[in-house]
Amino acid sequence: MKLFKEICQSCSTPILKDANKGTEKDGVFSKLYCRHCYQWGVFNDPKMTVEQMGEIVRQKMIKLEFPRFLAKLLANRVYILKRWEVVKA
Repeated sequence: MKLFKEICQSCSTPILKDANKGTEKDGVFSKLYCRHCYQWGVFNDPKMTVEQMGEIVRQKMIKLEFPRFLAKLLANRVYILKRWEVVKA
């Protein structure tokens, strides 16, 4: 079951409005990534690893008072996102 129409394919954040979307080189909204991960056609932190992203997501969820087990479970979703497909290959 998919709860949101779009999620960032880097961090799994729900993209609820165009203002939350990243941008391509030409300024057009990205179809895949949020503004926190992707701006003007490049990742904000291009050297980030999938493990680092998973930990960032987990920590943000804990800060939002998600139960720790749920934060860990949901943070592991980053491994299936498009940005990290190359890493798995």
